[in-house]
Amino acid sequence: MGILGFGWRKEALRRRFYSESFRGMYDRLQDAIDEFARPEHTVLDAGCGSGRVFQHRLAGRARRVVGVDVTDEPLGNPNVDDAVKADLGSLPLRDASFDLVIVSHVAEHLTEPEAVFAELARVLRPGGRLLLLTPNRWHYVPLFARLLPYRLHIGLNRWRGVDARDVFPTTYRANTATRLRELATGAGLSVERLARFETEPEYLAFHLLPYVLGVAYERLVNGVGLLAALRVNLLLVGRKA
Repeated sequence: MGILGFGWRKEALRRRFYSESFRGMYDRLQDAIDEFARPEHTVLDAGCGSGRVFQHRLAGRARRVVGVDVTDEPLGNPNVDDAVKADLGSLPLRDASFDLVIVSHVAEHLTEPEAVFAELARVLRPGGRLLLLTPNRWHYVPLFARLLPYRLHIGLNRWRGVDARDVFPTTYRANTATRLRELATGAGLSVERLARFETEPEYLAFHLLPYVLGVAYERLVNGVGLLAALRVNLLLVGRKA
């Protein structure tokens, strides 16, 4: 079944097993953005890419949004007002120039996470916040993805409807709750919140049976606190003193 078939299954299965009030991973990140963004804020979308995957709502909620990415993709990103091509480990931006930094599904790709966290903390104003969403390396999806050759990873994501330009090699060097705390505090940020949560199993939407098993897994790990370390998403809220 092609891309359209996969997309149809994903949406249909979500409607079948989840209520409209269920908050997915991007919903939870948007909730955090809505909580902390202010109309007078200058926001950095670090590793923003093209905006095809996650389109945050900041129109009217922030004065200016700057997108930074190592590729040329930000030039067409509808989420940002200004686009900068740069490595996150060496940002051509002034100290203390942003009130809010958003990092969505970038940390898993970092080869030198300490340098990136230091840079993100540097450009934050005192009292500013870092909002970071990334997968947990101990979840079954990242565990399986780490076994796949990169070329096959691109092919599977293309089948799921993800543009190949939005697929990058992963390292998972920042992808546990403990590691994120270390990186944030090492960069001088206090950890105000570190949520771990499972969402709907959209990676398994190619067939009803695996999807049902994924739903059972989601309800188990979300319902049992001792299994929190096996939830797929890590959402960090860090604050600069």
